[in-house]
Amino acid sequence: MNAPRLLLGLVLLALAVLVVANPFYSVGEIEQVIVTQFGRPVGEPITEAGLKVKVPLIQEVNRIDKRVLEWDGNPSDMPTKDKLYISVDLFARWRITDPLPY
Repeated sequence: MNAPRLLLGLVLLALAVLVVANPFYSVGEIEQVIVTQFGRPVGEPITEAGLKVKVPLIQEVNRIDKRVLEWDGNPSDMPTKDKLYISVDLFARWRITDPLPY
């Protein structure tokens, strides 16, 4: 008789900790956040760092980097019109300024 009460108490305690701890999230200096509810964005993207609040178990936090991202391709040899080969190196750098379309 005492074991079911103890189990129920532990389950209720775990649920209470989940509900109390889950609504808080932090946004870092190098990231921006989109809060989604059932897969759809809720409100504007959050770009300022700090501690924020969301609805527990319903809303999800999606983090997107604010830094300059880079991609570096492999160098390759390409023939020119006069049949000489030149080495071509590819790279790209970008920053996500508007995270909603992303």
